[in-house]
Amino acid sequence: MFKRSVLSIIVLIQLPAMAWSQDVEGIDYRWYWNINAGLVIPDDDIRLNEANVIDLRVGKHLSEHWGMEMEVMRDEYDFDIDFDLKHYSAGLNLMYTNHEPLWKPYFLVGVGAIQADSRFPETTSTDLIVNLAVGGSWYFAGNGARIRAEARSRLDTNNSDLPGQDGFGDGQFTIGILVPIGD
Repeated sequence: MFKRSVLSIIVLIQLPAMAWSQDVEGIDYRWYWNINAGLVIPDDDIRLNEANVIDLRVGKHLSEHWGMEMEVMRDEYDFDIDFDLKHYSAGLNLMYTNHEPLWKPYFLVGVGAIQADSRFPETTSTDLIVNLAVGGSWYFAGNGARIRAEARSRLDTNNSDLPGQDGFGDGQFTIGILVPIGD
């Protein structure tokens, strides 16, 4: 039910946004997919062992500077005690990109839902998530494929007593590949 609700909201928001698209020279208006992997610094804890993240995004530039992405994410923490905390999220990101420099810097703000799932103790909760990020992408191959790097602050409303769940927010650092879809 949770996944269907989030997907429905994303589709309803995305359909009108496609009509905003303009044809400005030098900007790639094709849909793209993007996969990223990296590490997470959970809340105010700086232990980096076993804190990894992977996300998949599908997006499109809507105008000269503005773009939108749909994102799903999964991360996992261990904390050296076999804690087995995992997060799953789905959200919608709005991006402001400067296409002038070769490395295409951007600012991102996103909103969605995140589900925390731990095995010891066995608990599950779903909370609001807000993403704030800066990043950039560099062309490395023909037809628009790019390397993408991002630093993100992932803020959630989970404030339980579990490790890594104090409601403060997570630092997330990823690198990935962005590939346009179509010609």
